Amino acid sequence: MKCIVCGINDAYKFGRCRDCLSNEIKLKTEKMEITECPKCGSVRLNKKWYYNNIDENIKRNAISHIKTEKTDKIKSVNSLKILDDNILMDLIVDDRNLGEIEKEISIDLKVTKESCPVCNKVTGSYYEGVIQLRTFTTEYDNVIDDAKDKIIDFIKNINKTDPNSFVSKVDKLKEGLDIYLGKKEDAIKIDKIMEENYFSTVKITKSIAGRKDGKDLFRYTHLIRILDLMAGSVIYDKLYYMVKAITPNNIELLDIKNNSLLNLNSKDFFRKSFNVIHRIPEKDKFIVISNNGNETQLMNSKNYKIITVRQLFNSPEIYLYKYNEKYFSL
Repeated sequence: MKCIVCGINDAYKFGRCRDCLSNEIKLKTEKMEITECPKCGSVRLNKKWYYNNIDENIKRNAISHIKTEKTDKIKSVNSLKILDDNILMDLIVDDRNLGEIEKEISIDLKVTKESCPVCNKVTGSYYEGVIQLRTFTTEYDNVIDDAKDKIIDFIKNINKTDPNSFVSKVDKLKEGLDIYLGKKEDAIKIDKIMEENYFSTVKITKSIAGRKDGKDLFRYTHLIRILDLMAGSVIYDKLYYMVKAITPNNIELLDIKNNSLLNLNSKDFFRKSFNVIHRIPEKDKFIVISNNGNETQLMNSKNYKIITVRQLFNSPEIYLYKYNEKYFSL
């Protein structure tokens, strides 16, 4: 039996073929409005801004603008195409008589351009926290640039999922860098990163930035001071010490007078009042001449003077660190 409507296809139900039954499935649409940020591409749908999975959120919103009969249900979306003034969708509709059937539909679209709140913050140099990178000696050092790169990479990574995490600006000063952050919570995370990578200390202060809904708004400043000493540097606090080794968690100091070692963590070190005597170490290269018992004869490679030290060395050449005409092996 042929379809009583088209007379071409075989009848499926009620004397009509599947195509003609499909044509009777009525899908009504409502005009859809989208606000798009011209700077970052985020969109606002129903008063809410979306920065990630934008196509998926547009699809979900578009489905809400389609009205079906009570017996029909939109099962899935095979494809979605956004044009200047409409959205084309290829749907799978679950119909009581036909089961799952494919339908094409067009939704009228109005797109307006407007800068999103995050881009407005960035453009307006908005910030909630400041990371102040400084060295222990207050002199600008390469370690400042290295720390900045780690911070920028960290913020870029979390910005992929949280657009409110951004760097508003970076000010380079004679003594270090000031990094302005869009989100104050990120500063706490950065403190942890600095602690894991550098022998450092942090001091947090806050200042009132304004009021909102009757409450004070604060901006937070994190002063991170990174140790910029090295093996052979000489410092003083009641006694003279030569830096032997530095890790993010510990500094090993050689008591120059007593030839004993002092180990300090960052908290204990920065509590003390160390003064820097020599940041750049004095060191000379020596050639090992001979070992005798627990002593070694060494020759200075510059002036060829020979000295004897109570220590054995496996290498044919070594460096000794110098302070007040006295050499030390680190």
